[in-house]
Amino acid sequence: MSTGALERLHAAARMTREGRHEEALGELVWFHEHALEEEPALYGVRNSFGLLYWMDLARAYPSARTALEAQRDRHVAALLAGTGGRQAFKDLAAINEHLGCKAQTYQVFTDLLARDPDTAQACSRRAMDAIIEAGDFALAGRFLSYPEQLVRHASASLNWDVANRRVRAFTTAPRIKAHIHNYAEDVKRIVTVLEGCGRRDEARRITALAADLVPATTIRRAVRAALLPGARPWYEHGRGQLMHNRRLAKAARAA
Repeated sequence: MSTGALERLHAAARMTREGRHEEALGELVWFHEHALEEEPALYGVRNSFGLLYWMDLARAYPSARTALEAQRDRHVAALLAGTGGRQAFKDLAAINEHLGCKAQTYQVFTDLLARDPDTAQACSRRAMDAIIEAGDFALAGRFLSYPEQLVRHASASLNWDVANRRVRAFTTAPRIKAHIHNYAEDVKRIVTVLEGCGRRDEARRITALAADLVPATTIRRAVRAALLPGARPWYEHGRGQLMHNRRLAKAARAA
């Protein structure tokens, strides 16, 4: 995908490397506010690389963090005013993850629940990590209806991905490893809530079921390993940021 919006995002990263901080911030603000008007498919980039680049700038230019917090607060205001909907919640949650402010996401969600239960229900999946981190398992349990159905749905998605995208040997297919990691994280989130609610027998049954629902032997073995207590993820913590930093360094050398 090559668009003017992406070019502006890449320009912001270049400006950050060059020390043109105010210009970089202007491009990042534009990208966050207007990129989806140009290309809706950029949503994932906007809340991943867009925010990674923004945090790169914030480390060198504190005004960038202030500006990002202002964007977050704008999404909060829209959500609580009833004009933002699920999109605004997803945006503020993504920003708070990069800012290290999940507690604020939890607080906004509880405020939203009191004001607009239907919208809160629609946002509950995106809020779950913040709810769990807050230790509010009673609240998390309210939004964990039919855990077995959730696991069956997630396993069907994993099995489809494996069947349709495994084009190389398992040990050299990072995409498959990513699917396994994401599936295991979804299951562990469900299990964490069940255990936090005192439903330990159900948690054990769901853990076993999650592996049993995967027919491919190698994938099932990897899922079981990923679900073990203390299992290391398929990538080291922070690897996404590490790879991002390597890309920035490569771009700087090529400039």
